[in-house]
Amino acid sequence: MSEAVTCSGIVHQRHRSHKISITEFGGVGDGKTLNTKAFREAIYRIQHLRRRGGTILYVPLGVYVTESFNLTSHMTLYLAAGAVIKATQEMLNWPLILPLPSYGRGRELPGGRYMSFIHADRVNDVVITGENGTIDGQGDVWWNMWRQRTLQFTRPGLVEFVNSRNIVISNVTFKDSPFWNIHPVYCRFPRTRGNPVRAGNIHRYVGLTITTDNFSIHNTY
Repeated sequence: MSEAVTCSGIVHQRHRSHKISITEFGGVGDGKTLNTKAFREAIYRIQHLRRRGGTILYVPLGVYVTESFNLTSHMTLYLAAGAVIKATQEMLNWPLILPLPSYGRGRELPGGRYMSFIHADRVNDVVITGENGTIDGQGDVWWNMWRQRTLQFTRPGLVEFVNSRNIVISNVTFKDSPFWNIHPVYCRFPRTRGNPVRAGNIHRYVGLTITTDNFSIHNTY
C-alpha cells in the first residue's frame, strides 16, 4: 500500500438528509437481473427532486448488474457492505460519446468512444462512497477484443467525471475495468481516499488517469 497526497482544495463530504434506495425503483441484487432502468430512474428522480443538500442513492447488499449510467449533481452513490454494481457484458446498447477534445479522436481508434460504466459530465457536488462495496467493470470481454483487434471504438473506462467540480470518491473497491479505472478529466477539486483498484488476472490496467486541477489522492492503491 502506498499513499500519495498532491495539490490542494480538499473537499469535505457533504451531509445529505434525504435518501432513496435502488430497490424502490425495482433494483434486484441477484447477479442476473438487468438494473439499468432502476439506476437511470433513481438518478432521474434525484435530478428532479432537487432536495436541499442533495440525495443519497443507497445500494444495499447484493450484486446489481447494469448497463452504463450517468450521475447527476448533488448526489451520493452509496454502496453498502457487500454491494456490487456490476457492468453487463452485453455491449449492443453501450452508448457511444464524442472523443475528449484534448485527444480530438478516440484514445485507441478514430471516431468516438464508449461511455464509461459510471459517467458524469458537468456535475457538481457528487460523492461515490460506502462500506467498501465494489464497482466491477467485468472488463475481460473488452480486453479480449482489444487483444484481438476487433474493437470499432475506444473502450469505456470504469468511472469518469468530465468538466465537473467537487467530486469525492472514498471507501469503494474498483475491479476489472475495461480500460482506465478512475478518470477525472477537466475537473476541479476532485478527491479520492481509500479506494483499492484491482485488475483481473489476464490484463494490465491503469488505476488513476488524471487530466484535471487540484486533485487530492489519499490511500488509493
